[in-house]
Amino acid sequence: MNLTDSPLLKTIVESAPVGICILNAEDLIAEMVNGKFLEIAGKEKNAILGKSFWEPFAEISAYYQEALSQVIVTGESYCTNDVNLMVIRHGKKEQINVAFVYAPVPDENAVVSKVAVWMMENTPQVRNREKSDQATDNLEKILNMLPASVVVIRGQELIVEMINDTNLCYWEKSREEVVGKPFLQILPDLADQPFAGQLRRVIETGEVIDVKESQVLFTMNDGTIRETYVDYTYQPLSDLEGNRNGVLVMSFEITERVFSRRLLEKYAQELASANDQLSISNNKLAKSEARFKFLIQEAPVAIGVLHGRDLVVETANQKILQVWGKTKQIVGLPLAVALPELEGQPFLGILDKVYTSGKAFYANEISAMLEHGGELKKIFFNVVYQPVAGLDGAVSDILVVAVDVTEQVNSRKLVEKSEQHFRRLADLVPAKISNALPNGEVTFFNKQWLDFGGMSFEDLRDFGYHQMMHSDEIAAFQAGLAEASRNGVPHISEMRFKNIDGDYIWHLNVASPILDDQGKITMWVCSTTNIQSLKEEEQRKSDFVSMLSHELKTPVTSIKGHVQLLLRLLARETGSEFLGKLNSSLSRIDALLLQLTGLIGDMLDLSRIDAGRMDLKKDRFFIDGLVTEVVEDFRLSHQQHFFHLTIDNNIEITADRDRISQVLINLIANAIKYSPSSKVVDISVALAEDEVLLSVKDYGIGIEEKDQKKVFDRFFRVEGHNEKYYSGFGIGLFLVHNIVSRHGGRISVESQRNKGSLFTVHLPVL
Repeated sequence: MNLTDSPLLKTIVESAPVGICILNAEDLIAEMVNGKFLEIAGKEKNAILGKSFWEPFAEISAYYQEALSQVIVTGESYCTNDVNLMVIRHGKKEQINVAFVYAPVPDENAVVSKVAVWMMENTPQVRNREKSDQATDNLEKILNMLPASVVVIRGQELIVEMINDTNLCYWEKSREEVVGKPFLQILPDLADQPFAGQLRRVIETGEVIDVKESQVLFTMNDGTIRETYVDYTYQPLSDLEGNRNGVLVMSFEITERVFSRRLLEKYAQELASANDQLSISNNKLAKSEARFKFLIQEAPVAIGVLHGRDLVVETANQKILQVWGKTKQIVGLPLAVALPELEGQPFLGILDKVYTSGKAFYANEISAMLEHGGELKKIFFNVVYQPVAGLDGAVSDILVVAVDVTEQVNSRKLVEKSEQHFRRLADLVPAKISNALPNGEVTFFNKQWLDFGGMSFEDLRDFGYHQMMHSDEIAAFQAGLAEASRNGVPHISEMRFKNIDGDYIWHLNVASPILDDQGKITMWVCSTTNIQSLKEEEQRKSDFVSMLSHELKTPVTSIKGHVQLLLRLLARETGSEFLGKLNSSLSRIDALLLQLTGLIGDMLDLSRIDAGRMDLKKDRFFIDGLVTEVVEDFRLSHQQHFFHLTIDNNIEITADRDRISQVLINLIANAIKYSPSSKVVDISVALAEDEVLLSVKDYGIGIEEKDQKKVFDRFFRVEGHNEKYYSGFGIGLFLVHNIVSRHGGRISVESQRNKGSLFTVHLPVL
């Protein structure tokens, strides 16, 4: 039976929704062809029917003639899917996409007698899919070019559905570590911070959360804390049915914001993949476009899209309209028409170069004159002009992303103006003024410093100023700065600096730390004053005291010798009242000479300290024995006093025995002098761990709390009740403090007014 004779077959073929052509297997003559096949082929029926199959389709015979022959030989079908063909339809070359099948039709003897060619065109679907893929790819590129962080989080488990490269960089994570995983599993160190709770609240309530300058702390792999600050916005997201199921997180890191405003926020965009079916592709495309428009419109930075070389304003969010000082009425107008005030400014030329070259343009703090409310205003921007390619690969649009930094620029200029004013003032004052970074690196010297050293700022900057400092004082200066840095108080020191002539000049140096709100040092301000004349005057006084002490010592010694000789001679004579009075007077003179000798010794010690010549002769001895000897001497000379002694025996130390004796004598003498209404003095020696505690306690007038830190200063004297005068120069405790310090020890005082004082000397055992 001939297939073409079947009315049923003809009806089926003609009504089929796909193209069908039935060929004779022997000579490939087309015996039957339906309208759908003719529509796809773009040919008339008489051009195919009754003709050899490759005659009307000569343009594709080279590709598929062999496949058709093999179907007849093997009896197996040949199938293709989504083939791109260049065919001649309606007399013109045309690129189409088809799927077709060569199906063998065997006769009753199982011999292939016919071949059915089934064909279906899917050119529209393929082209729509290509457009969708291109749109999605462009959207991904645009969003990843934005210097902003965007992440989409879904559900109560806070699953990260989409994140861009910028956000991954901020989190320091890879895409594999983030996408599809819960937020708190990705960043467990944020569990104690407010973000997870805020995300869930946005999903539950639909509330928009907008937070400025939020602190975000990340725990690094080495255990350190990375402290950052961000501005962020949580926007609720809904599914196609309107149910809230996620949050769009847009954030902008503002950690480095010393003299600049906020950095461009980083965005990310969901990636959408197209389905093979047209309906799904269209849906994905529509969703991508909607998301793109949503992100653009709701972004907290200025974003616009300019189309074509005419720079037609295709998209402009509210932020960029505010920056431009315009309304939505400019959308659809060329930029030169929308912002006529740009004429004569460089922006139109820059944008044209971006369009023609395909290279992005970046600028920070670029200025523009824009009309706001009929008035031209100078506005500063951080801006990015990013070219966007179309389907043909050529630039079709320019993405404009801008941040208004006018406030920061104006603020910085005010600071710079203030700094210039400060520098001019600093050059006028007679003192030497300098500024330094927290690490001590100097950033400013005033004119007095430069003239004094005869050096340029380039020579002195960083740590070059050390070459002006005396080498003996650099270590102490650095230690003092470290202590001031810890306590946040100025470091005051007397130092020598080398002048232009190479001479070292004494200065009073005050280094004051400037603290921020968190108590951290932001810089140092130093004031240095020449005190060379004062030091020379002190040296002259010290030399005079030293000379006077030496000159007085010889006649006083001679007088004391004659007095003691007379006392010995008088001791042999008895009976005369005159001799008795003379003996009493000479004894008094001898006591006064002893006191005068002690004062002269103190003055000599003071001059030795000033000259750096107070040497120690250290030996190994038992300090409890020394204390006992000194106390016994006081018991003989002050028999009206009671000296209560408490001693730990056999305590051996290495020290200068005479100097430690001098310390003890001075403390006991002060206890007696400043206790006019008490006759009791407590002395104790005790061993505590690696130091010896030598204590002297009296029950006298005591020391005011405000004076307790001054009692060891040179020439300081404690006043009694009603300004009662106590004799002395006020150098005894200064000498005590100096001797103890030279032994590597320290001395402390505890006192209350009218209740007495306790002085404790701490000496190292070794």
